[in-house]
Amino acid sequence: MPMRGHYNVAGFNQVCTWETGFPFAVDLSLGYPWYNPGETSSTDLLIRRECDAALLIATDPGAHFPGESIRHLANIPVIQIDPFANPTTEFADVVIPTAISGVESEGSIYRMDNIPLRLRKLVDTEYMSDEAVMERILEEVRAIKAKEGE
Repeated sequence: MPMRGHYNVAGFNQVCTWETGFPFAVDLSLGYPWYNPGETSSTDLLIRRECDAALLIATDPGAHFPGESIRHLANIPVIQIDPFANPTTEFADVVIPTAISGVESEGSIYRMDNIPLRLRKLVDTEYMSDEAVMERILEEVRAIKAKEGE
């Protein structure tokens, strides 16, 4: 069985497939899922300079993406949500540290053979989980949009 990148890549692929019918490289800008690897992956979009900002959650493109895409990331606003500092932290405009899943927060992951595992919280922390951070951001975006609609 091939290794599948860092930590919970299989989990992202599982959830993305469950939600959209496709495992990755899904474009939702048309109002429906469009899957076309080689055109719609994050690397493709960055290399073509189609992104004007990036929200990076528990990922480190600064260490793993091609140089051309990293150069574009370094020139646009980047928000990084991650429990650990990494090469992407160096150029991110906003860094939001989060709890470590399975240590400081509960959650679910998928092993590389796609077996789901439930994670339990072991210790308390001052940091929010990835889920709590994303819920807070969504709440703020909805409040701003509601104000604009008034």
